[in-house]
Amino acid sequence: MNSLPVMLKVAGKLCVVVGSGAVAARRVAALKACGARIRVVAPDADKLDGDGIEIVPRHFRAGDLRGALLVAVATDDRMVNDTIAEEAAREGVLINRADDASAGDVTIPAHSHHGPMTLAVSTGGISPSAGATILRQLNAALDPVWSRLLELIAPYRAAIRNRCADAEQRQTRLLRLTDDDMLRLFKTEGEAAVRARAESLASFSPGDTQPAAPRGNVCGMRHDSSAADVKETR
Repeated sequence: MNSLPVMLKVAGKLCVVVGSGAVAARRVAALKACGARIRVVAPDADKLDGDGIEIVPRHFRAGDLRGALLVAVATDDRMVNDTIAEEAAREGVLINRADDASAGDVTIPAHSHHGPMTLAVSTGGISPSAGATILRQLNAALDPVWSRLLELIAPYRAAIRNRCADAEQRQTRLLRLTDDDMLRLFKTEGEAAVRARAESLASFSPGDTQPAAPRGNVCGMRHDSSAADVKETR
């Protein structure tokens, strides 16, 4: 059965890594890149020492997962891993298991960050090395313009979502922020042209944080405060 792909927000959250080998090092690096609070538990955990990492230089004990969002288990001892899994279940902590991906709640696929964008490839645990190879192919094929374009249009997207009361117009304007025309505009005329077009789509300065007026022309339509609210398109 396929797993559901999700993006897990770990910034500022406690994540525990049990182990100190190559897999544990990769888990620490991945969590650190996402701003997690990291605790490493292993007799030689100091091998993975670094800024913002809590080192617990001993074997795993009950209580080490308290308050954690996620535990990444990367030891080569199945009995220890099973013990940690039982503790995680009791504490309501998500678990990632290097020894048996199917026995965990979470798998961490091969992935790469490009500004606000993340590419990830999962092979369902069949071949992590194949996932890494496919990811390299995707990275090579990715148009480098996308990362910067997404950074540029982010405030305008938020402005349109917050200010445009008409659902159909809102969706149309959001799509035009990243359509082929916008991509060509960026490549041929640069960032200033993208900002100008995005401003015209948002119809006001993205720095304006005031709520939309109950009456008046909002995103190209007359808005009656007595009308039913229209849910934002995400």
